[in-house]
Amino acid sequence: MFRNSRLYLSVTAILFIILIAFEHYAPKPLDWTITYNPESKSPYGCYVLNDLYGSLFPDQFLENNYDGFFTSLDSTSTENKNIIVITSDFAPDTYDLDALLKSVEKGNDIFISSTSFGKLFKEKLKIEIFVHAFNTSLYQKGEEVLNLLNPELQADSGYQYSKRMPLAYFTAFDTINTRKLGTYRFGKVNFICTQYGSGKLFIHTLPLVFTNYHLIYGNTDYASKVLSYLPNRQTMLDNYYKPDRIVNSSPMRYLLSQPPLQSAYYLLLLTLLLYMVFESKRRQRVIPVIKAPENRSLQFVKTIGSLYLGQRNNIDLAKKMMIYFREFLREHYFLTNISASGQSAALISQKSGVQLKFVKLILDSMAYYDQASRISDEGLIELNRKMEQFYKQCL
Repeated sequence: MFRNSRLYLSVTAILFIILIAFEHYAPKPLDWTITYNPESKSPYGCYVLNDLYGSLFPDQFLENNYDGFFTSLDSTSTENKNIIVITSDFAPDTYDLDALLKSVEKGNDIFISSTSFGKLFKEKLKIEIFVHAFNTSLYQKGEEVLNLLNPELQADSGYQYSKRMPLAYFTAFDTINTRKLGTYRFGKVNFICTQYGSGKLFIHTLPLVFTNYHLIYGNTDYASKVLSYLPNRQTMLDNYYKPDRIVNSSPMRYLLSQPPLQSAYYLLLLTLLLYMVFESKRRQRVIPVIKAPENRSLQFVKTIGSLYLGQRNNIDLAKKMMIYFREFLREHYFLTNISASGQSAALISQKSGVQLKFVKLILDSMAYYDQASRISDEGLIELNRKMEQFYKQCL
């Protein structure tokens, strides 16, 4: 028996070692997190772009910046340079934005590629940008074509990408001091240049073109030509406004950074600990157990049902059912302005998985009862049956 136990233990140990080896040498799944991190080799990192900077700005000093512009930009410096920011959401605070604009006003050029921008930044530069709130294009395969408006930089058939990008484009900008530089889907403007004092702000809405995936499997010419608008000189590469930057916004950050406050905080914790140790003995009478309220949901439903049955107000009940149905479509599939005409039925069928013919029956019934002044018991029951069947079949 002892020998059998040793055999079982040996087999278990060998299987365990094989499992560990398999997990160690198995291919790791790709991390599709959008970071724009210059050291990340994941699809949406910027490791390849970081290597290209040397050829884009030859013989120039490339400075990595890890602080806000209020701290990193020297207001007394007379040497002009480029500043490159690539991120998902560029929303500097008042101090950083003022420092940045003063720097541009003195002759520095800044290139910002971001899908969305902060309200303060947009108001200051008088721009408006449309960004689709529920854009799933990052996960869809399909061709994306971008182009530049400069005849010397544009491609005849555009710069093509095999993967869709977010829907983000300019809807308004200062036409006096701003010119359009690039477009993409349906001719939407995604790249502009604004003259600000002695310097320029280049604003771009598709930062994914600068990531590893799109530089390797997409189009490197487009990225390099976009950045070619910047002069060949000293360049600051921003690493502060990155999606993966961890910011400690807790008030404890300041408290623990000051030695006197830190000592007082630890003394308070020690005092509370001692108080809990020596005063933990119960001094209060036992709190009586209070029974939880009874669930009267079923009684409420029966009461409401009896009320409607007594009033025979079928049309009011039908309209409440239709309001709930529309709210269900809005919450689950983000669909509004539902009507029997147009593309509503097709959209509902596509997103819910319910047959188009059945969806049209429901929408036609709703359109009829929206205008009707009364509804029979049989009609109300049939409408309820159709809606309940939709709820069971939908995804």
